Amino acid sequence: MRQTLEDFFKALRSAEVNISVVESLDAMHAVRLIGLNHRETLKSALSLCLAKSFEDKERFNKCFDRFFSFHHFQTQNAEAEDTKGQYDPMDSELAKMLLEKDKERLAYTMQKAAKAVDITHIWFFTQKGIYINRILKQMGVDGLNAEIARLETGKNFASGQAGALRKAADYLQEEVRDFVEKQLALYGKAATTEMIEEYLKGLKLSNIEERNFAYMHEIVRKMAKRLSSIHARKRKLENHGVLDFRRTLRHNLAYDGLLFETYWKKKTANRPRVMAICDVSRSVRPFSRFLLLFLYSLNEVIADIKSYAFVNRLVEVSPLFETYPVEQAIDKILSEIGFGLTDYGQVLLDLKYDHLEKIDKRTTIIILGDGRNNYGYPQTQIMKRLYQRCKKILWLNPEPKTFWYTGDSEMKQYAPYCHIVKECNTIKHLENMVSNLLRVSVRTV
Repeated sequence: MRQTLEDFFKALRSAEVNISVVESLDAMHAVRLIGLNHRETLKSALSLCLAKSFEDKERFNKCFDRFFSFHHFQTQNAEAEDTKGQYDPMDSELAKMLLEKDKERLAYTMQKAAKAVDITHIWFFTQKGIYINRILKQMGVDGLNAEIARLETGKNFASGQAGALRKAADYLQEEVRDFVEKQLALYGKAATTEMIEEYLKGLKLSNIEERNFAYMHEIVRKMAKRLSSIHARKRKLENHGVLDFRRTLRHNLAYDGLLFETYWKKKTANRPRVMAICDVSRSVRPFSRFLLLFLYSLNEVIADIKSYAFVNRLVEVSPLFETYPVEQAIDKILSEIGFGLTDYGQVLLDLKYDHLEKIDKRTTIIILGDGRNNYGYPQTQIMKRLYQRCKKILWLNPEPKTFWYTGDSEMKQYAPYCHIVKECNTIKHLENMVSNLLRVSVRTV
């Protein structure tokens, strides 16, 4: 029973149901109390112990139904000749089960063989052939092949018997293949997903195909959720390692200096205020899509986000995110604004005249763009003013650093007035940037 439950926990984790050690122990204790005889009672008990959210309940139900289902061998091909009773005595038990069409024993033997070869360790589709061969070998396929070879050299009805047995062997191969594919779907999802995600995380965002956008959006959400859990804090955190000596003495004067009440210094963690300014021209728009998605997925830890998009004029797009779902808002921004020749100088003028009063020492400005200004006037003095006025300026450039000072790029002019300038063209780059942004300074009060 213990091994069965441990295998089930593996399948649940592969289905992205997070299970702690304590929850696993609770589930085992529940099964010891109720046993394994009543399927629905078992399902309800395990669900109470292991599935915490509505999404977890759905994943749990699907995984439970797949895991606790016995693989039944399908009816053999009708073309296979039924010559029961005509067979020579055989040494191979597997051959006997196949010719007698004993599906229950075949299924049991296959399950036992799968357990012997640790089928729960199948993670990738490339392992499928390996496990098929291992299970067949464990079931006795070598003896089966020896029987077929012996019968094919025999006389009278032995040749017909060999043909029937060969057809039965092909049938067995297909059944084992089907079984292994189901086990791969049960145990291999998480590993396959992780492999795909790692590949996409390191891929340049401009090379992401549109058909993978949904996958990438899910990756971004997972990253944002993880960063939120790491950085989300209460406004004030008790620091029991530092005594507030003055406050403690002041409140204990009535007790002649005896310390009946102690007071500890506190930390105030201010969530960042962000102004995101994104170039949505054709060459940069894939990067802007994922930066905006990332930022708006962090609503737990970023209190205030103001978003602006531009090609040659600065347009505030924050209201779109209040009206539409994040992905839909991003699609509208990219389709309605992303046309024309890029003009960073005009964009900085728009920022100065229309939005400068919104910027103070609590504001972090994130600029995502390649700095290519089509040889227009760069308005560098406005960048200097922003640098002096805000808390921090982060410039994220999707181009390789070796391209920054070539052609019409103004990065050489803008970089001195940025606190951080980084190459940023993959999801991993964005994650590092956002993580750095969320490392808030904590003030002791």
